[in-house]
Amino acid sequence: MKKSLLFCFVLLLAGCSKDLDLKKFENKNPDEIFKEGKMAVDSNNYQDAVEIFGEFEKLYPYSKLIPEAQIYEGEGYYKLKKYDESVTAFEIFVKTHPTHEKVPYALYMLGKINFEQMPIIERDQEVTAKSLAYLSELANRYPDSKYLKEAEVIIKKARQHIAGREVYVARYYQSKNNYAAAVGRLNTVADFYSDTDHAPEAFHRLVECYVAMGMFDEARLVNKILQTKFQKTQWANYASDLLNRMSPQTISPKKAK
Repeated sequence: MKKSLLFCFVLLLAGCSKDLDLKKFENKNPDEIFKEGKMAVDSNNYQDAVEIFGEFEKLYPYSKLIPEAQIYEGEGYYKLKKYDESVTAFEIFVKTHPTHEKVPYALYMLGKINFEQMPIIERDQEVTAKSLAYLSELANRYPDSKYLKEAEVIIKKARQHIAGREVYVARYYQSKNNYAAAVGRLNTVADFYSDTDHAPEAFHRLVECYVAMGMFDEARLVNKILQTKFQKTQWANYASDLLNRMSPQTISPKKAK
């Protein structure tokens, strides 16, 4: 048992960063430094790896190995869960090497890292929007990328999340009778996220807001879209019932013969 614990402790130490003396690299050539950085990566010693590759970039900023060093640095920070530093490394790579073959991978990682920090819908969705922007760029610029399949899964989830956030904020404005502000949020969902699960509720709440504002023509127009696209949802039923109660002279699209 003691030997087993000792062995595990040795393995743990092997993967941990010691006080790395960066001065020793000043007299080494680029290939030697890069090799040491790669050895640190291969041994899962990511703290040493990011420090070595960071020093490599300072000492040899024009080396042909710089692009790979930046990729390794971004990956190392990601493994260490230092997401801000990882994003910075990948962003620098994309900006300084826009035609490099690994740009699709960097864009994918940027989208993934931001997505993994996505907060609950009650909070600001800046990182979610960034994730969507990076992955959309990947899809637009590299439609044949091997990372696109995984990116599309994240894109779908990110879009759902952003739509949910817009509806959540709209509900708040609606509860405060600030219908104009609610309409702005709901129209964002209607215009840009109508393929998400939150769209039916958004259309229904648009009907509610327009009715509350006395804008029955607009309410009927939105309801027509709701009944056409989402007729089997509870939100379509709610909207029809509301219009029939509040505007009895108008036959709702759902009950029209």
